[in-house]
Amino acid sequence: MANKNTSQKRELTRAALISATHELVLRRGYEKISIQDITEVAQVGLGTFYNYFQTKQLAFEAVLEDIQGRFNDSLNLIRQPLKDPATIIAVSLQYSLTQAQDNRDWTTFVEFTGLTDQRVLHQDAEQLLLDIQRGAKGGRFKVNDPTLTHSLIIGMIRHVSREIRRGNLARSAMPETTRHVLRMLGLPDQVAKALTQAPMSPVAVPRRTEAVATILAVSA
Repeated sequence: MANKNTSQKRELTRAALISATHELVLRRGYEKISIQDITEVAQVGLGTFYNYFQTKQLAFEAVLEDIQGRFNDSLNLIRQPLKDPATIIAVSLQYSLTQAQDNRDWTTFVEFTGLTDQRVLHQDAEQLLLDIQRGAKGGRFKVNDPTLTHSLIIGMIRHVSREIRRGNLARSAMPETTRHVLRMLGLPDQVAKALTQAPMSPVAVPRRTEAVATILAVSA
């Protein structure tokens, strides 16, 4: 029981540090906050920070990992009732490409920390590889090398997401990218187009802390 309580306390403390980092970056910008600022908002001692993160940069990375985790949870809710491998790929790509542009937690935090726009919110790479392998094994996809195909798809997602964010591509590139990926997996264009145009089931937006939501509302 003692070990369980200790583990829960550590999780809560780490979550408090991540939430404080997120809040302060959006409020002041990353250059104007110190580790002491973070620990004061998290209501822990200064030395406690170093039990979880060696540097402030690693705390920034933890915020992005937290946002990615909530994104993964939402995507999994959408995928849960789906059975067809092609539909799963299409829905996952559409959601990923849309969230790369519209997830304000992610885009605002990346902007406020000055992190490179090479950082893109997208489906877990290992999950995508498993999707391709299952589809190929079941005969739904016609791919000779799932690993190579997976690498190409990940590259396309990252490139298109960055170019839309930079204003070099229109948002119409998102469904077009999904169609290209489905054709790459061996589906006829007519099928790829139909899957891309199918409406996506609604899903709850990943929750933000109340403090972060307030900051975003004020800065909007």
